[in-house]
Amino acid sequence: MTSPAIPMAPLPWQQTQWESLSERNFHGRLPHALLLHGTAGVGKGHLARLLASALLCESPANTLACGRCHACQMFAAGSHPDFFFASTAYGMHDSPEDESDGKVRKTKKPAAPSKQIKIDCIRDLINFSVHSAHQSGKRVAIIEPAELLNHNAANALLKTLEEPGEGLFIILVSHQPSRLLPTLRSRCQALLCQTPDHAQSIEWLRHHISPERAETALAFSHSAPLKALAAVHAEHDLLYREVMLTLEACSQREVTYLFAAESLAKHDAIMVLEWWLALVHRQSCANPSADMLGFSDRLMDARRKAQGTANPNARMLFETLLINWINVKN
Repeated sequence: MTSPAIPMAPLPWQQTQWESLSERNFHGRLPHALLLHGTAGVGKGHLARLLASALLCESPANTLACGRCHACQMFAAGSHPDFFFASTAYGMHDSPEDESDGKVRKTKKPAAPSKQIKIDCIRDLINFSVHSAHQSGKRVAIIEPAELLNHNAANALLKTLEEPGEGLFIILVSHQPSRLLPTLRSRCQALLCQTPDHAQSIEWLRHHISPERAETALAFSHSAPLKALAAVHAEHDLLYREVMLTLEACSQREVTYLFAAESLAKHDAIMVLEWWLALVHRQSCANPSADMLGFSDRLMDARRKAQGTANPNARMLFETLLINWINVKN
């Protein structure tokens, strides 16, 4: 089980929320089941880990984890016995190695990441929840992203959320809380993590990337600065321009929908659909129409299929959408 690096401070737009959480923790009023929700890339996971590290720290300073004590060192190394991180990568390890002749070699390919948080992960979390704390008396579990809990895993979690036990804090991080079971949401205290305004995002991003690339990345990242930063580091902003040019060329009939579909299918389908949705949203805001809103619904349906476990044929999916796209744009 791995834990992301310990954050040392809230992001600039999280300061008010952090002060509220810290005050509630100080007075013993922090909820044992907390749901942090909002747009992907606004720092929900950062805030969750900040809270987890502060709860487990032996010597917190000004409400923040000190970053120096043994507990903080274990948290940063992903080895704190009182911390549990549930994600789609839970249980994945490097592929086995064969050292029988003194040479290290991989014996098989590593498993592909899952699209779900499975019940085995939650069973381990439940087992974690019933044992006593090893360090400060507090235990913390983060589930991220919680909407990827499969049905059995979500149902198995319900009783633990309702009766978490002394000193146990469970933090759910969700980009799409509407996908969570209503019974699961009702057992958590929800906290909306707001998207910072454009100026605040650009101000933060300019310390990491150029303003020009930041502007492009924010355009397809729903103004979420962490998502924009990750996109630029992965050079997705350059890929985004290529996808936008393909969609424009197809709508203008400069290339066939078959050529465009083949081009789009070379890339991650969910990412392309997210960018397409962002484009349609901007165009709908500028010039609302029933056709464009209807096409937005088709894109969201395609995204649900791509996010599911059925693995639809991306090229066929894009071909159908592009035929509709040409009709909407002409």
